[in-house]
Amino acid sequence: MGVTIVTDSTCDLSPQMLNEFGIKMVPLKVFFEDEVYKDWVEITPEMFYEKLASSTVLPRTSQPSPEEFLDVFKQEIENGNEVVSIHLSSKLSGTYNSACLAKDMLDPQKIFVIDGKSASIGTGVLAILAKRLAEKGMPAKDIASLIIQKTNTIRHIFAVETLEYLKKGGRISPAKATIGNILNIKPILHIVDGVVEPLDKVRGMKRALPRIIEEVNKKGLDLKNQVCGFCYAGDLSEAEELINAIKQELSPGELIVTQIGSVIGTYVGPGTFAFIFFEE
Repeated sequence: MGVTIVTDSTCDLSPQMLNEFGIKMVPLKVFFEDEVYKDWVEITPEMFYEKLASSTVLPRTSQPSPEEFLDVFKQEIENGNEVVSIHLSSKLSGTYNSACLAKDMLDPQKIFVIDGKSASIGTGVLAILAKRLAEKGMPAKDIASLIIQKTNTIRHIFAVETLEYLKKGGRISPAKATIGNILNIKPILHIVDGVVEPLDKVRGMKRALPRIIEEVNKKGLDLKNQVCGFCYAGDLSEAEELINAIKQELSPGELIVTQIGSVIGTYVGPGTFAFIFFEE
């Protein structure tokens, strides 16, 4: 009996990366008016940002149904495996609750559903860490316990070009959104207990990464033994300078780099980038 790691598409691990790491994924959906696409399955980040630029209406998103999780969980249980399923913060989406309902419909003793308290590559890094524990032969219950501990120390700091997408999507209040509306002020945000909160603001996106690096350095952390994450909304080639700066200034032991997909991109908008690490 093995342990299968399941996540959802907001982990922003590409299909190639999911295949490489051996992680199962259940997609959310994004709607452009009457058109619907499965995140990372039927619409790539490149396709999404191109459509976003030309669309006059902000796209909508939808969580997977319990039945969609049930299909994946049932197959793994029938194959003799246990399941650890790790998801986007429950305070940002109902995806975690859908997975919990599917677990209760099947076998709660063999399925462990975890609220990742993060988003995008934050969830992705947790899934990768879980998979590596599974490969060492650790039982699902113990993997879940260790990953839950990790959710209490994960830190997700990100910079956005504008707060308009978070405001329109209801992920941040209009009052908090006003901090980025004047003088080219760019907000730096973080996720605290699964909720998006302001951290600081800088003038211009070029000052955002140095401020994030400063915030990490203030904590006196040694990232050399950590698996960290970096994600970017747009063309990854445009983010190479940021990636190189993180490697040079923070020296993470391993840096998982990916694009921000269509569902998370709906709420943060193009130009956003994030760095994920653990405060431990």
